[in-house]
Amino acid sequence: MKRVIVVTGGTSGFGLETVKLFLSEEKDATVISLSRSVEKQESAKKALGKNAKRVTFLQADVSNAKQLEEVAKEIGKKFKHIDVLVNNAGTIIPGGLESLEIEAWDKVINQNLSCYFYVSKIMLPLLKKSKDACIVNISSTSAKLGGTSIAYSVSKAGVDMVTKVTAKELAKYKIRVNAVSPGVVNTGFHINNGVMNQTQYSEFLNKKEKEYPLGLGEPKDVAEAIYYLSSQKAKWLTGTNILVDGGRSL
Repeated sequence: MKRVIVVTGGTSGFGLETVKLFLSEEKDATVISLSRSVEKQESAKKALGKNAKRVTFLQADVSNAKQLEEVAKEIGKKFKHIDVLVNNAGTIIPGGLESLEIEAWDKVINQNLSCYFYVSKIMLPLLKKSKDACIVNISSTSAKLGGTSIAYSVSKAGVDMVTKVTAKELAKYKIRVNAVSPGVVNTGFHINNGVMNQTQYSEFLNKKEKEYPLGLGEPKDVAEAIYYLSSQKAKWLTGTNILVDGGRSL
């Protein structure tokens, strides 16, 4: 079955790994990578090599509803429907109640939570045209355990509830909605968002690894969970949140 898959933030980290996995597992799949950065798109094309020809790269800021509406129109014209939507794009800014600026709070909540609502709502008409549609939201163990960023943790806790509420709402359309909650994985996330340099990030990973009973995972470990939730093997799962954290939450 030829499926149409949309991955937001599909040019790096979990998003890029998910794009790779869909391309590997489904030779006839149409994969759409949505990103606001042209530079990251070019980097992703290099990482994908010859498979880059199989990916449709679209540019949009997922926190901008008007841009998303234009993207939805383009997808509708070219592909008619969407089978899988992976909400993955996000950011992080460290800080708690005292230190985090209000503008930073707004940015993180908008990028990590509001955009999931925007994307899902605007793409819903295309999902409803599929015979077997699903949404997979990327949350985080930080939603359960807290972390160095109050805004990030709260935004991901919001993603968990968005997943539950929309799963119940969209079941009447046979659209499944699930989430994956990764622990710390070496994706360069903190570097890409200007939080750390390479040395700081390496030190951060070394420190965090001690907190994980199975050690740190790889981006593909998370992508595999995303793919599973999108597959027929998970056809009776909705409102589920899979922890992919090497036992960290224990």
